[in-house]
Amino acid sequence: MINYKFIAGMAMAACVAFSSCVDLDKEPLGSVSAGEVQNEKQAFLRLVAVYSDMKDFRYTWSNVAFGDVLSDDATYSGSDHDASTFILMEKYQYPADHNEILNKYSQTYQCINKANLFVRDLEQTSDDLFSEYNRKQMIGEAKFIRAYSYFELVKTFGGVPLYTNVLELDHKRLGRATAEEVYAAIEQDLQDAVDVLPSKGEIKDYMKKYAGRITKGAALAMQTRVYLYEKKYDKVKEAAKKLYALNEYSLVEDYQKQFLLSGEHGSESILEVNMYNSPTLGAWNVNNGNRHVLMCMPRNLTIGFGVAQPSKSLAEAYDKAGDEIRKHATLLSSEEAIAIEKEAYGDDIVQKYPLTNDRTGFYNRKLYLKPGEREENYGNNQPLNHKLIRLAEVYLNYAEACAKTGDEAEAKVYLNKIRKRAHLNDITSSGEQLFEDLMNERHLEFGMEGFRFFDVVRVGWGPKVFKGFEPGDEVLPIPQIEIDVSKGEMIQNKY
Repeated sequence: MINYKFIAGMAMAACVAFSSCVDLDKEPLGSVSAGEVQNEKQAFLRLVAVYSDMKDFRYTWSNVAFGDVLSDDATYSGSDHDASTFILMEKYQYPADHNEILNKYSQTYQCINKANLFVRDLEQTSDDLFSEYNRKQMIGEAKFIRAYSYFELVKTFGGVPLYTNVLELDHKRLGRATAEEVYAAIEQDLQDAVDVLPSKGEIKDYMKKYAGRITKGAALAMQTRVYLYEKKYDKVKEAAKKLYALNEYSLVEDYQKQFLLSGEHGSESILEVNMYNSPTLGAWNVNNGNRHVLMCMPRNLTIGFGVAQPSKSLAEAYDKAGDEIRKHATLLSSEEAIAIEKEAYGDDIVQKYPLTNDRTGFYNRKLYLKPGEREENYGNNQPLNHKLIRLAEVYLNYAEACAKTGDEAEAKVYLNKIRKRAHLNDITSSGEQLFEDLMNERHLEFGMEGFRFFDVVRVGWGPKVFKGFEPGDEVLPIPQIEIDVSKGEMIQNKY
């Protein structure tokens, strides 16, 4: 069996129809073009191609650029030019031709199209071709990725064109589906994935051969996220209980460790993308590392660009809650960053490479690698895994669903599991105050992980939390190029 690193880290991004082709670290095993599947290793490489976009910077950077920067937790920062590109975005004036909007939209649809191709071709393939891999399971993985991708689109843009079949060259262009139609497709794909995927405990040599691939636990956890956005609280609870019944995940004792190299694939991790320093691929758009690290580390003092700096108001939120543990794990002060570099390289490092463009005094420690941990020469290939789903989120999704369905006692049990790890007192409130306490807990627990903007707008709090936010600012515009291609007939941004 091919080592898990190559599918989880997506080292071999295969070429398929309607997608770009990149060099591979290793020679491909068989043809990887779309169409009839000739052998199971070819099928595996096709699945790798579906996974590949989930590690692409253009697919995931929106978690930071939208989830954090559009909230009160961060500003885009970086160079003066970088910061200027987000001035309007941070004022909730979304240019439809903004590069990050286009990246999010186009890269996500590329991933969806790869998934559509894979599902179609594998569903037409006989089980007799497979001995090492499981055909139905591989289809389930692709359906999860398609569901994850459509969720990213619908939470960002609202209703979007819904393609679940392969696009032919003369395909009919679709207009926006309703958000409800998109969610229905997501629900179906996730349930299909739950039905066929193995749990961690069912996989022999999980860490060696499988870690980073999608499991039943990941599909169940994703269901809790999707149903929470839909306000289908009973379904959130049902999915969470099924995840708990697997008895395969637990909160790590040390909150910070799960964001360190030493804490990857810990007991709390439900899905993370493996990142590593590729020996041959190092370009910004073709690599196997976590480029978010490079983007967010202190500018000039390190190899980083200093983008997406946490705000002073986020620091104050931790201080107000007396939450030193999560504040320390989330926020790296400028002073501490300088001290770390001095300890590694000597006092004169600051004279040679002074910290520049520091707008808030803080950086994202969850995306920081110290000297000796980071790759200095292949800056794009930072080895820190990208965390997509962890157990703490499921606990808080479940707690919110319980609170919304009258089971406040159960809600407080899971809310306080999270608070206990942070060495904070139990929450004893009820009613609307309990809901506000739950939302505050999400703010502290998921600081600088891309949740804040989407959490606030999904509960209708945008106008009261974000300065300058008005109703309608919950969704971003579909890229102008898509409007132009449809000549404004099939797709419009009057949503």
